[in-house]
Amino acid sequence: MSGIREYYRSSGDYRTMLDAQDEAIFAPYVALFRAHAEPGMPVIDVGCGVGASTRLLRNAGFDAVGTDVSERFLPDGEEGFVVADFESAPQIPSGAYAAAGALNVIEHMEHPRRFLAELTRVVRPGGHVILLSPNLTSPLVGIRALRDLVTGAPAYLAVRTGREASALVVLNLARSIRAALGHDRFQRREPRLNAAISGYDADAVYWSNAAEVRRFLERRGCRIVVFQGRGRTRAARLIARWLPSFAGQLQIVAQKPAV
Repeated sequence: MSGIREYYRSSGDYRTMLDAQDEAIFAPYVALFRAHAEPGMPVIDVGCGVGASTRLLRNAGFDAVGTDVSERFLPDGEEGFVVADFESAPQIPSGAYAAAGALNVIEHMEHPRRFLAELTRVVRPGGHVILLSPNLTSPLVGIRALRDLVTGAPAYLAVRTGREASALVVLNLARSIRAALGHDRFQRREPRLNAAISGYDADAVYWSNAAEVRRFLERRGCRIVVFQGRGRTRAARLIARWLPSFAGQLQIVAQKPAV
């Protein structure tokens, strides 16, 4: 059992953080399901945590199942929630869902390619894989870390010094350029589980990169129907539109090939 999985299965602080999330953060995720699946269709919400996103999908009319690696997070005794490690989830049937989605999950996957393969496997032909996450290799991530240090906000990625945040801007610029040129690394990140921070991606284990995720899905025959476009500010949205590999957010919808 990996350290990150044990962390999720045992951390009461992380559960408390999930319980406190504002439901508004799930709105863009639910909107992508609305745009790419019909109400009443079976969908699966992977890494659903305490189940808020799954319930919102049900409220939107979907027959939604929620899964998470941690039984501690899932709603106690509520039907429609399954403990599953989506790096290998043989208990989830192949081709069963009109859409499979994951919100802020892929950056926490030690083996992101296995994760993407499983998401694709459980979707029926013609169905969609929906991903929303931070694009952790973006230079904007280092800028966010700098901003948090200046404003006294919780330290994003547990970055504690201006020197480290500035170095991350430069390093991520190089990472983004390499990825835009077609180089796939799926680089592992060492989580900072002892940073006294729950959330803020201190626990991320993959330097998530939108360009390499896109290429992986395309190599599995998927058609990319949404690629990037999201951002917290107008400037970030412009970057997402014109320099998508450099955007701070990862937003991808891929359609599995029909038989």
